[in-house]
Amino acid sequence: MDVSPSATETDEPRGRSVEKPHSNVEDGVPVTLTEADEAQRPSAEEWKIPKHELFIILSLMIINMVVALDASVIVTALSSMIYDVGGDTTQGFWIGTAYLLASTVVMPPMASVSEIFGRPACLMVSLVLFSIGSILCCAAHNVATLLGGRAVQGIGGGGIWVVSLLLLTDIVPLRHRPKWWSVISLGWAVGLVIGPLIGGAIGQNTTWRWVFYLNFPFCAFGLIVTPVLLTIRPRVESTRQKLARVDWVGGALFTASLTIFLFALTAGGTQYSWSSAQIVAPLVVGSVGLVATGLWEEFGAREPMLKRSLFHSWSSIVTYVGGFVQGLVMYGQLYYVPFFALSVKQVSPIRAGVILLPVMLILIPSGAVAGIIISRFNDYRWTIWIGWFLATLSSGLELLWDVEVSDAVWFVTLIILGLGHGLVLNAQTFACQALAKPGDVAAAAATYGFSRQFGTAVGVSIGSTTFQNVMALKLHWQGLPVGIAYNAEGYIPELKSLPNDDPLKGKILDSYVFGFLGVWQVFLGISGFVFLLSFIVRSSNLNKELESDHKLEGSRVIRRLDRER
Repeated sequence: MDVSPSATETDEPRGRSVEKPHSNVEDGVPVTLTEADEAQRPSAEEWKIPKHELFIILSLMIINMVVALDASVIVTALSSMIYDVGGDTTQGFWIGTAYLLASTVVMPPMASVSEIFGRPACLMVSLVLFSIGSILCCAAHNVATLLGGRAVQGIGGGGIWVVSLLLLTDIVPLRHRPKWWSVISLGWAVGLVIGPLIGGAIGQNTTWRWVFYLNFPFCAFGLIVTPVLLTIRPRVESTRQKLARVDWVGGALFTASLTIFLFALTAGGTQYSWSSAQIVAPLVVGSVGLVATGLWEEFGAREPMLKRSLFHSWSSIVTYVGGFVQGLVMYGQLYYVPFFALSVKQVSPIRAGVILLPVMLILIPSGAVAGIIISRFNDYRWTIWIGWFLATLSSGLELLWDVEVSDAVWFVTLIILGLGHGLVLNAQTFACQALAKPGDVAAAAATYGFSRQFGTAVGVSIGSTTFQNVMALKLHWQGLPVGIAYNAEGYIPELKSLPNDDPLKGKILDSYVFGFLGVWQVFLGISGFVFLLSFIVRSSNLNKELESDHKLEGSRVIRRLDRER
């Protein structure tokens, strides 16, 4: 963050050594304290993770697992939830989407506030909000309460994700971040793997409320370990000084404008037509608000929440674009692959969750391998290029999917999908940090995380609009009601009840396949474009000193463990 002169003119620089006179002489050459400290400090390449930092990373892995689980478990349990609370398909869509929108909007403000009030405080607030949202969802007996609970959960989940990413910039040198972020991502990936399976099992065998009951042990764990392990302190300031540093105007403008804009993108083509006043008005208002936010951040903010210096080169810009597109394409595929299985392949909800296993079982280790390779060879470009090539190839192979798609084609497509996105997932995250200017690394990490989450939210709109319009076109050609396309998920039970030899069922299945074909084509075009863009990204040395205003202090628990050993 850009710190105002009044707040820092009398402070010594933090996160780096300060040169002071020293009376010692070695070989006739005076040695400063800075030189002596540097001689004792291990280089970025030689750094070994201390026990305290390791425990923090393992804790973040567990906490992020429940965030990912909560985001993915809804897909296969949603139909049971809608039926029980008396909602319709449109309301069910918003139950799933409310979480994504809230988590997207909160990330930049939460990252900005964590720079001022500290990471532990913001992580605790995020965990509390996530817990409150889970309680509201558990107690919900109507759609409004369920929507509110999901939105509060999203605020908490987005905060947990972005603070976790920032914490890594505080405690691990850049050269080793890819490897250790892979560990945190492991929890996230496991949550995505087991989420659809658990959601399907819950939807078939017990109350959907267990979807949210499962969160409580993880929330309790996070609330206990955060104050114990996260002994990270921001710079010492009074409460008045901290409040004065908050970008209140920018935060309010950004949050309101992006919420309105994302609502329009999400509801357009699904709840309302794109030409309706309900969509055009919020699109215009949201866009104007985002432009106003940018102008305020550039010319009015004392300590900007959004930093223009992050976009100082085409390489940096491409990494953020790549994050946005990966969120769009990867989440879209993870959403529409089970939907394809439920509708076209006519499988059970549990089976739809199992179908994603090839993706996740490859996504986890490929992301970890990418992190190790980047740390080992100090280069991220080849990983990005190969990852985007494979991600694009998987979208191309999905064009072969139809009612009779073989298990071999299905399996190979999903393996390539998991491998490609696993490689990109890690490589781009740290490319943007390596390319950032000094002092901008934490802001780069937060902005990249937001870019990917923003892509996830936009992907919901693009995928849904494409699928419905393309499927409706096919239904119209066949003389069938186009309303089926706009209630495609809700129509699945009726579709399954039709005899397999009924010609009507065959025509409707063909329409579903045609709708999915449109989605795969959009994903293919976007992925291919970013694959070509990725060759713009230049190399940057990862061997950089750890610089952060947030210093990790000793933990009494860690010291006690050491004494007992």
